[in-house]
Amino acid sequence: MGGKLNVYERLMEEFKRLIDLGALKYGEKLPSCRALATERGINPNTVERAYSELEAEGYIHILPKKGAYVEKGGDGRRSEEIRKQLRLFRTAGATKEEVLLLLEEAYAEGEEPKEEV
Repeated sequence: MGGKLNVYERLMEEFKRLIDLGALKYGEKLPSCRALATERGINPNTVERAYSELEAEGYIHILPKKGAYVEKGGDGRRSEEIRKQLRLFRTAGATKEEVLLLLEEAYAEGEEPKEEV
């Protein structure tokens, strides 16, 4: 997605990141739309839209009149995906040393200044 994100999209990205990193755990209750809107100084409809889209993507589950709960938090979605990729290297016959060397090279490439597009 290029350019600036809408408020609800920024909110979604923030919650996705927190869930993927495990900072929000499975079953954890999220703030109510009204409480979060008041805390952030945004319209409750904006929070409602973000929550609705997060639910559609499987990150949270909304129970009417009870609240929104993390559906996939704490399961380390991001970490598990990384583990899955590492297992593929091992299955392909790569040694730990080879993988570490490739990892160091990949991160070194990322340290170069990026040109603006």
